[in-house]
Amino acid sequence: MTACDTSDQYFGTGGPDLPTRDVPYADARRETILLLLQLQQVLSDEFDVGAWEAPPLGGVNQVSESTANCVPGAVNELWMLGSAGPLSEETWPAAVARFEEILTPLGFGAPVDGTVVSDNPIAIFFNETTGAEVELRYNKASVVRANTGCVLGKASQDWPDGTEVVPEYLRTTGRALHHGEEETWAPYNPSPREDN
Repeated sequence: MTACDTSDQYFGTGGPDLPTRDVPYADARRETILLLLQLQQVLSDEFDVGAWEAPPLGGVNQVSESTANCVPGAVNELWMLGSAGPLSEETWPAAVARFEEILTPLGFGAPVDGTVVSDNPIAIFFNETTGAEVELRYNKASVVRANTGCVLGKASQDWPDGTEVVPEYLRTTGRALHHGEEETWAPYNPSPREDN
């Protein structure tokens, strides 16, 4: 994982007019985390990247926010829960194709090559309807990032609602507001009721 945040460089590629989603902030957060966890599981089960590890306390944020390309009063949460063993040059095309297979029915377009450095390939999937993006990359580790798209609210609104689906072993830095201190998470509930 990298220590710098380049989220505005890669996320928000839909231009200055990303749509604003008509969903509650916490619901968008929960939906994004569940998708992220699903994609991580696919890499573990089908591409042998191993277990996912969260950053250590004092490490990088697992979630950050951006207002880039959102209308005033809206924010986009960016999630990266951890990293796993790397893909390889041989498995990369199949992993990108598998992500496309999963993401296409959800409204995401074909992958765009976001690679800047040749040994750190990046595939970006964008949903024009929701403004959400998913990013797959590997170098010394595999990383999946996903964002909510623009939702009305302010940074970290309703926190920690929506985080109940994050498994305990991936709960470390969260927003990393106070490096080295534990984040506040919603009680773990992998299948939250719809009326919560």
